Amino acid sequence: MISAILLAAGESRRMGSAKALLHYQGQTFISRICHAFLTAGVDELIVVLGARADQLRDALPPHPKLRTVVNSRYQLGQLSSLMVGIGALSPDSEAAIVNLVDHPMIEADTVQALIASFRTAPLPILIASYQGKRGHPVLFSSQVYGEILAAPLDQGAKVVVRKDPTRVREIPLDDPGILADIDTPADYAHYVGSKK
Repeated sequence: MISAILLAAGESRRMGSAKALLHYQGQTFISRICHAFLTAGVDELIVVLGARADQLRDALPPHPKLRTVVNSRYQLGQLSSLMVGIGALSPDSEAAIVNLVDHPMIEADTVQALIASFRTAPLPILIASYQGKRGHPVLFSSQVYGEILAAPLDQGAKVVVRKDPTRVREIPLDDPGILADIDTPADYAHYVGSKK
C-alpha cells in the first residue's frame, strides 16, 4: 500500500492568509494537491490540518481514500504534523509520499514516478528533483517511520534524510513544480500572479 500525506496545518503567517485556500489553475492549493495524489493512484491520502482546520476541511474534495487528521500541536512545526500523519497511516502502508500545501504545482506524473521508482528498486527515501535541485514530494518507506517519529522537533525530517546518504535516491523529473515553494505574497506573484 502506497500512502500520501499532505501537510496543511500551518498558520500561513508570512502569506497573511491561508495558503491552502489560494488558487492555482482554478483550484485551491489544497484541492489541487489532493487531486494530483488521487489521480496518481495512491491507496490512501492523509491530510494533516491544524490552523483553520474546519475551513480547510470544507475545501477538500470528497473521496473515499481521503482522510483528515488534526495536529493540535501544529505550532511546534512541520515535523509535528508529519508525525501526526504517520501515526494515522494504515498498518499496511509500505511508503508515504509527503507534500506540503505550499508546494501546489506538483503533477500526478511526478507522484507516479516516485511510486514506480520505489516499486522497481525500493530505498528508504526517494526525493523528487528538478534540474539538480531537491524539492517535494518526498517518499519515505515504512523502514524510516520510526525514525521520523523519534526525530527532534527542532531539526525536522532532514535529520532522517541526512543520516545515511546511501539510502536516499534523487528522482530527476521534468516538473518545475517540485521546487515551487510559495510562502509569501511575493512568491505567489512570482509563480501564479497577483494574490487573490
